[in-house]
Amino acid sequence: MKKYWISVLLFTLFFCFDNGYVEAESLDFAVIQPGQPGTEAEARPVMDALADYFQRKLGPGITIKGRYFNQLEPALTFLKTSPPAWGIVQLGVYAGHAGNFKMTPMAATRPGGFTKDVWRLIAGQDAVSKWRNLKGNVSGNMLFETKSAACLLFGMPYEGLPFTLEGTFRPLRDTRSVVKGKIAGVVLDRVQYETVKTMSLGSKIKVLHTSRELPTSPVVWFGTPNGTTKKLAGLLLGMKEDPNAEKLLALLQTDGFGPADPDLAKFHLDGKTDACFTP
Repeated sequence: MKKYWISVLLFTLFFCFDNGYVEAESLDFAVIQPGQPGTEAEARPVMDALADYFQRKLGPGITIKGRYFNQLEPALTFLKTSPPAWGIVQLGVYAGHAGNFKMTPMAATRPGGFTKDVWRLIAGQDAVSKWRNLKGNVSGNMLFETKSAACLLFGMPYEGLPFTLEGTFRPLRDTRSVVKGKIAGVVLDRVQYETVKTMSLGSKIKVLHTSRELPTSPVVWFGTPNGTTKKLAGLLLGMKEDPNAEKLLALLQTDGFGPADPDLAKFHLDGKTDACFTP
């Protein structure tokens, strides 16, 4: 009887492999960019296009679907309850939660073609000359992660700042509010600042503080990297040279992907409340 059941088991296994009934590997991903515009429904075509691109590259043994989050708490809940295989995360999210969710950087975005980001605290021309004297509300789309954002921009814990940081989905509108004196300041990333400087608005602002060069939003693997991780990273790095990926990269607002930024190793906050990152 024992030999009979072993034979049945072996037959079942061989039958499944021969007929393609092997469970596909899931490469579901999440794009987590708190403060970015749009809704998950509006981002769905982009997520589907990205999933389809990698599906075609990796073959039928892989299943892929993507989720988009521009609000922090729903994203963190998703990571806890339904962790994806990989994702593109905002720098502040990585800095605040890399250890909690076992994020391993495998590539870097290149917004505007830049390999590094720079954040600037902007105020109106009539504002104080030193950022430590600024009072009131300071907004920015990267400021939904207030603790990690304070460390990234000012190199000090949020609690020590003389002003309040608050997230915004409309940094350009808030830049106008700064000029009108409605809020104290706004934090702009590199691409946002370059855009504002080309507008008439650019002559009405001044920079109170500039961060050091920062990593751009990384592409991360959740959990222990494996052979698929390396293959996926290779595909990401090759998208810049792939004509079929040109429109997709434009939708993702990145000029291709580069190698993972080694500086990311310095930016792990993960629960610290009274200290910032390793210098």
